[in-house]
Amino acid sequence: MKNITTIIAALIISCTTFAQGIEFEHGTFQEALDKAKKENKLVFMDCYTTWCGPCKWMTKEIFPLKEVGDFYNENFVSIKVDMEKGEGIALNNTYSVNAYPTLLFIAPDGKLVHKLVGGKQAKDLIAGGEIAIDPNKGINVIAKRYENGERDLDLVLNYIDLLDGAYNKEKSQEVSSGLLASLPIDKFANKDRFKVIANAKIDYDSKAYKYVLKNKESFLKEVDSAQYFNVLNLSIMSYLNNKSGTSNSLKELQKAIDKCKKDNVSPYQEDMEKGLVYSFYLSQKNYDKWFDLKLEEANKQKGEQRYVYTIHNIGDEVLRNPKFEGSQESMDKALKLGHEIADTQDGIIMGSFLLAKLYLKNKDKGNASKYFNTFFEVNKKSGGNNDHPSVINVKNAIDAL
Repeated sequence: MKNITTIIAALIISCTTFAQGIEFEHGTFQEALDKAKKENKLVFMDCYTTWCGPCKWMTKEIFPLKEVGDFYNENFVSIKVDMEKGEGIALNNTYSVNAYPTLLFIAPDGKLVHKLVGGKQAKDLIAGGEIAIDPNKGINVIAKRYENGERDLDLVLNYIDLLDGAYNKEKSQEVSSGLLASLPIDKFANKDRFKVIANAKIDYDSKAYKYVLKNKESFLKEVDSAQYFNVLNLSIMSYLNNKSGTSNSLKELQKAIDKCKKDNVSPYQEDMEKGLVYSFYLSQKNYDKWFDLKLEEANKQKGEQRYVYTIHNIGDEVLRNPKFEGSQESMDKALKLGHEIADTQDGIIMGSFLLAKLYLKNKDKGNASKYFNTFFEVNKKSGGNNDHPSVINVKNAIDAL
């Protein structure tokens, strides 16, 4: 009898351990909303995909934690939804989910209350939930107050934090730029408020840029050095990208590069300057020179596995960059590169995928299907991820031809 009692006790302890963490519902989204209404709670929805690394990390490491479960089980009805399958596809559109994981806090009537994007540590996940259940703190509440004209400094700074947490970079930049324009820049020369300068993406050689540059030493005592130099690098890069498209000669572009190097040299300066030269030749529609330089760099990698990825990326840029629009010669060169690597053992996967996309662009359904099927089968055998959106999107586009 003693042994039986011991076994039962062990099973109870085991089940308790297994049950700790967030208890996710297994029904539909509507059922979760109905339960939330009945229990006077919000719905917490983990928007994930099968290929998302941070999603898997949170499922394995964060959601099972006792402190996370204690808080979320008390305050939310929780549900996990694969945003690429079933009702997740429609929910993806409804709540404009475009990064994973996205963590949504939703009222029983379906209205979004709060939003977090990206993998979160336990303390940050709990903090986000605390904001969601406070009727005065959710991102939608603060957004409404901001749009109604409230510009209290603490409210705006809080709104920027919430936008950053939701990974809404565009809106964060807009709000930060507006705040920076409304107050003297020295108001943001400290650790807590430097985010306003960092998010605003200040123009090169502007008054704000000159202030940040002039006060380098004092800034570095207050803020993280990587964050400080990122402000300079973003301003410089934006300026030089524009110059690469407007310069009449490489000499003119190089003069602008040298001028900027007096202010700061990026850790990635060499790659940045190469990219600017590539952009210059594209702006001049000198596609031959662009290909020559790209292949010159790629050929240094021959014999290495990364070579096939580099060749794939060259061909892929012909597809993605609007500056190649209308250049059939460039398309033909990209096709040639695709065939060259697809005919090798190391390059059959990336080469076939590139050819599928190129033939799709040419509206050649036969060849697009042929090379996509080759890619799909070989990639599957090698353990590759055929559920990635880039793969699914190509397949759907080919099927629609």
